[in-house]
Amino acid sequence: MKKILSVLLLITLVYAFISVLTFLSVRSAIASAKKVSIALKTQDLDTAKAAISETKGKFQNTKGLLYLYTPIRIIPFLGWYVADAQRGVSAAVSGLSAAQTLTTAVTPYADILGLKGKGTFLGGTAQERLSAIIETLSKVAPQLDSVGKDLKDTRKQIDNIEPWRYPNFLPGRPGEKIKNAKDALDQVETFISQARPLIEVLPDIMGQTKEKNYIILIQNDKELRPTGGFISAYSQLKVNKGNIQTEGSEDIYKLDEQLRKLIPAPKTFQTYLHQNALYLRDSNISPDFVSSMNLFQGLYNTIPGRKNYDGIIAIDTRFVLNMLDVLGPIEVGGTKFSTTKVDSCACPQIIYQLELYADQPVGFEKGDRKAIIGPLMQQMMAKTFSAPQSSWPKLVTAVLSALQNKDLLLYFKDVKSQEAAERVNFAGRIHQYDGDYLAINEANLGGAKSNLYIEEKVKQQVKKDKDTITNKLTIEYKYPRRGDNCSLERKGGLCLAGIYQDWIRIYVPKGAKITKAGGADVPFTVGEDLEKTIFEGFIKVRPEGTAKIEIEYTVPVKPGSQYKLLIQKQPGTPFHSYEIDAFGKREIFQLDTDKEFIVKI
Repeated sequence: MKKILSVLLLITLVYAFISVLTFLSVRSAIASAKKVSIALKTQDLDTAKAAISETKGKFQNTKGLLYLYTPIRIIPFLGWYVADAQRGVSAAVSGLSAAQTLTTAVTPYADILGLKGKGTFLGGTAQERLSAIIETLSKVAPQLDSVGKDLKDTRKQIDNIEPWRYPNFLPGRPGEKIKNAKDALDQVETFISQARPLIEVLPDIMGQTKEKNYIILIQNDKELRPTGGFISAYSQLKVNKGNIQTEGSEDIYKLDEQLRKLIPAPKTFQTYLHQNALYLRDSNISPDFVSSMNLFQGLYNTIPGRKNYDGIIAIDTRFVLNMLDVLGPIEVGGTKFSTTKVDSCACPQIIYQLELYADQPVGFEKGDRKAIIGPLMQQMMAKTFSAPQSSWPKLVTAVLSALQNKDLLLYFKDVKSQEAAERVNFAGRIHQYDGDYLAINEANLGGAKSNLYIEEKVKQQVKKDKDTITNKLTIEYKYPRRGDNCSLERKGGLCLAGIYQDWIRIYVPKGAKITKAGGADVPFTVGEDLEKTIFEGFIKVRPEGTAKIEIEYTVPVKPGSQYKLLIQKQPGTPFHSYEIDAFGKREIFQLDTDKEFIVKI
């Protein structure tokens, strides 16, 4: 007995000693990690590389000490935390390896990137900075495979740490922090693995070897259309070695006047817009951005003396608002545009001013009423490139968020560039998916600018009925705004809140069948488009009113060990509220980008 106690005492003393060493090692590693953060903030590459190497070495030392705890993993409960500590430190080592690879890759170009400390990366003109970055990207891209491999290892370790083991009632809400870290790492690892093709072609897109010309389409998301909004104006963009210049803009109606070929408008447009021909302004009728831009291109090619372009960039007013939030007010033609809320419309001032300029009826000819958008964009770009150092991280975040949220869409004629944009989901494609699928696509046909005010909630209930998946989809609309006097004969009037006339198409897996439907003003019909089954209908929602659509349907998805659902967000829409209730799992979220929902059955 005494021998057993002696052995236990010895083991306890050994682990106590190891624990002290582990604690000191972890504390030292964390201190080194702070040095990495400071070096990165000051853009001092040499210091950052040294700090990363030092920190990695200390975490490797900690990893070795934690390995001695492996026998404890067999102990119930306590073993979880030992395993998680080992996983966390292993994740840190592989994550630092990724950082080491990346910093080593950019070292030969540190001079042109300005990564020599004192924040010189943001020195020089904006065009010089952008050109330097573009030139460097193609040289760094080959290292991304190694970075992606290390991040994959990091993700694998972190994914095995269960947040429920760390209750949020503990100081610092550890469970929430672990979940957020896992989500962030998943996004970074996925982006790195998928972004390489885009990074490889970005120099070509930015005119590094040959000047590029692009059309910018401005989509008014307050008058929602399938790819984000009514195409109200366009601008031309020239890019040469990262140097960006706008070359004028016009009302889209001016371009429509030059068309030499017209095609019949969809039956829905003929019925509700009383428009028999399809024009460029309405060419974005497909929810698939590429399909819509192919139609735009076919019409555009009939214009005599047209200027050739290499791609199309579509933006909506949400993108402009987000940029102005960073840049501040912009003045054009004596009018100052800002994001300050205006009581008369309960909307941002820039939105109100643009609607006044474009659509307010007056007793004289305004000329190119929407041509103000071109100068506004030119001023926005000029202010972007002259922005202070502190604004650049926010501007980059605003652009990336717009791409992820589909407020900024990309289309390229070059096949390789287009494939790269599609791979990172910046091209507004309707995806093919091995599982259940849902994409709600709506078009405001003659309902003024009612999408300023419409609130929308979506609920999807999913059940298994024998060998069939059944869905009950509910879409609720609320229109809290009082209606405007939309009689355009009333001089000086401005119609924003009109009757919402909504052409709705619900895309679901091919072969889905409706079993029950109600709530639409025009009953739903079933058709096919883009390799999907679509339920198509029409509803009207009056100001201060509500509406609700309910559809029950079956999908030809074979139930297995898990249920998968891909929900695709419509470009130009605000973050509608979604509630998914499937097989005992319930999740409520704001749909800010495409989302995959997976639950074990």
